[in-house]
Amino acid sequence: MKKLIMCLISILALNKTVFANNLVEIQTSITEDKTKAIKIFESYEEADVKNMLFEDFQQDGFKYIKNSVDIEKVTKTDTIKATETLDVILTKEEKEKLSNLEIINLFQDGLPYEKYGYKGILQKDLTTLKIEPNKTESTTTYTNQTITLNQKKEYYGLESNDYALIPKTITKNGVTLNLVDANFVSTNNEAISSVANTSVGTLYNCTATYSGSYIKKIPNTKTNVIDYKATMEYKGDISKEIFEKNLITVSYVGNKIVDLTVPVVATTSGGILGGVIFFFVKRNVKVYNLINGSYQLIGKCKLTQKDRTINLTHLSMKAQSNIYKIIIDNSAYKNLNNQEINITLNNITKLQKLQNQVIDVTF
Repeated sequence: MKKLIMCLISILALNKTVFANNLVEIQTSITEDKTKAIKIFESYEEADVKNMLFEDFQQDGFKYIKNSVDIEKVTKTDTIKATETLDVILTKEEKEKLSNLEIINLFQDGLPYEKYGYKGILQKDLTTLKIEPNKTESTTTYTNQTITLNQKKEYYGLESNDYALIPKTITKNGVTLNLVDANFVSTNNEAISSVANTSVGTLYNCTATYSGSYIKKIPNTKTNVIDYKATMEYKGDISKEIFEKNLITVSYVGNKIVDLTVPVVATTSGGILGGVIFFFVKRNVKVYNLINGSYQLIGKCKLTQKDRTINLTHLSMKAQSNIYKIIIDNSAYKNLNNQEINITLNNITKLQKLQNQVIDVTF
């Protein structure tokens, strides 16, 4: 379970770290005395400098360790056109009293715009003023109108010119029309007599006129404007800053790389100077831990041909993350080059083939 927890912590730590290898290095400069160096990187992605890991480096016998990081955000301006509409409500009295110029002055001079990251001040376009009814109410009244209908109707083959032979009323479109006039014309036409199926020699044709009236309600709708709405367009340029790239300047402090293996001369107890020279091995391994975005020295330990184990357990009390950088001095590296060493933290041991003086390890 403990190994699983350590593994999860390691994965989370790595996911939060952005390695400088993902950036493009565009410039490196080193001072004449080689005690300071500057590297400039370029990135076309937004980056969190606090979680960015910049590797230390060696050059011309000096070890350069990161000292500070500065970031310059480079942007470009995107400008587009925008239009917004404002309205002002006018009473009937204001509409009748005010001129168009006075109504225009009711609108604010500039309209601040801020949407979707764009900002700007729009100005009113005087040519776009419109005044229209806003709220209205309608009333309807009715008046009675007398509509008169007239209808002529022909009757043929009547036996006499008697009014009793023709209808006194007829119906048209649901309205009853009364007989107002009848014009009888006599005829001896045998064809008509034959049609009438009568033996009477004299028959009559009649043109009857009917007339009638009805009352129709005529609606009269009147619309009353309660108030008016004046509208005007505001136009202008709006702009926003768009991220283009980051320029990251990393400052390093340079220290000369020294051989920590010190020769010591021993003498015999009899006072005779012997030629015995041996090497006393000091702590030849520096251990750094990633703290607040930069590597800080937390301690040293020994690495020898006999004891090829780097034990980080006693140093882990000073660590604030599970990411370590181990630097082995020149002499120890030469003696153990291409040999396997052990790196131990608590109960976890990692086997590492020594092929570089700098070892990055995560627990």
